Amino acid sequence: MPTSSETFQKALTQAIEPARRQLLQHRLYPKLKSLNDLARFMEMHVFAVWDFMSLLKALQVRLTCVSTPWIPKNYGELGRLVNEIVLGEESDSLPEGGAASHYELYLKAMDEVGADTQKVQGFLQLLASGETLQKSLDAAGVAPAIQEFVLHTFSVIESGSAHEIASAFTFGREDLIPDMFTQLVLRLDEQFPGRLSTLRYYLDRHIQLDGDEHGEMGRRMVELLCQNCEQKQKQAVQSAVLALQARVALWDAIADQIEPLREA
Repeated sequence: MPTSSETFQKALTQAIEPARRQLLQHRLYPKLKSLNDLARFMEMHVFAVWDFMSLLKALQVRLTCVSTPWIPKNYGELGRLVNEIVLGEESDSLPEGGAASHYELYLKAMDEVGADTQKVQGFLQLLASGETLQKSLDAAGVAPAIQEFVLHTFSVIESGSAHEIASAFTFGREDLIPDMFTQLVLRLDEQFPGRLSTLRYYLDRHIQLDGDEHGEMGRRMVELLCQNCEQKQKQAVQSAVLALQARVALWDAIADQIEPLREA
C-alpha cells in the first residue's frame, strides 16, 4: 500500500505532466536557429533567471534567519536544504576560479552572445533605488508578457506560504530546457567558437544541479513543508501547475517575438 508521501508525489506528477509536456515540446525551440535568435531569447529569458533567485531567497527568508540579531527558527533539515541550494545558485564555482551567482553567469553569457543586458540591468537599478516592482518594470520598458510572468512569481512570494513557494520553485523552473536546446547551443558554439562557452557552462551546471542535487532537495522541501497535510498538498500541486502554466505563456510570447525577427 503506497504511503501518503508516495500518493502525494504521484498526484503532483500527474497534475503537472500536461504543462511539462507543453514546455518540453514547445514550438519555441525549433525557432532558435541562429546566434541572433538565441540573443533575443536570452534578453527575455533573463527575467526568469532573475526571479528564480527571488523565489529561492523568499524560501531562505522563511526557513532560516537572515537578519540580526540572529534568532533560531528550528527548521532543522529544511534550513540545511535551502542553504545548500542557495550556495549553488547564489555563489557557484566558476571554471576559471572564483564564484558567482547563476544570474551573474547568465549576464556574462549574454555579453558573449551579443545580447543586450541594458533593459534587465536598468530594471534592477530602479529596484535598488527603491522603486516598486511594477514601476520598475514599467519604467524599464519590460514587455507585458514578461511583466506578467514576473508578477505571477511575486504573487506567489507575497501571498503564498513556504510550501507553495517551494513547489513553484521546485517544479516550475529551470530544469525545463530540453536536450534540443542544449544541442542548439553546442552547434552554435562550434560555429562561433568562444561565443557560447559561458552559456554552455551555465547549462551544464543546471543539468548537474537541478537535475540531480537541487531537484531532489526541492522535492524533499515540498514534502517536509506539506507535512502530510492534504490541504497543503493540494495547494502545493496548484502552485506547481500555475508556475508551469505561467512559463508556457512566457514561452508563447518569446516565440511570437522571435518569429517576426527571423522573417524580417
